[in-house]
Amino acid sequence: MVNDQKNRKQRATVRLPFSRTIDDWVASRKNRKALESSGWHFSAFREMLVLKESPDWQLFYLPICVKDLVILDVGAGEGETARFFLENGAKKVICIEPSHEAFKLLKENSVTHHQLVPINKFFELSDLSDYLFDFLKMDIEGYEEILLQTKLSCPAVVEVHGLQLRDKFKKAGWRIKYRTLVASRGYSCVSYAYWNC
Repeated sequence: MVNDQKNRKQRATVRLPFSRTIDDWVASRKNRKALESSGWHFSAFREMLVLKESPDWQLFYLPICVKDLVILDVGAGEGETARFFLENGAKKVICIEPSHEAFKLLKENSVTHHQLVPINKFFELSDLSDYLFDFLKMDIEGYEEILLQTKLSCPAVVEVHGLQLRDKFKKAGWRIKYRTLVASRGYSCVSYAYWNC
């Protein structure tokens, strides 16, 4: 009987590994309120990205210190990663985003955050010489293969989509970093490629 009560008490104090616990909900509400009060405006989907992917960005998008650097953010969305870079000390973020829907909020965010330069277009290799920047971040859902046609002169991080594309970046001399150990064994299609960093 004493053992049974002890086991029940231990089970009651064990935190369940569910993502929808009360603590997670409270933390999510707190983060959402902080985001709303920061002057940034995102759609519900992009807001979820900011709240859920910020830890990944901290691990993978800062291979170098970006303080006082100009960032070329290709695949900028509504400005969620631009916000991340500015919070980490970037001087300016040049944002290239082809989606007209995402660009509306990106442009709106640039009104209150003057360090953003919003550009509504598809990325082209000529953008690498058309804009002055110190660091390149790219997340364009598979179209990042275009970078394999050139040699960059500045540091870069690219979110690479697909195992074969990852191998092409690796063969071209890019350093690859995996999200998890399982991903390094080929069980995830997303990895990160680094140039000069």
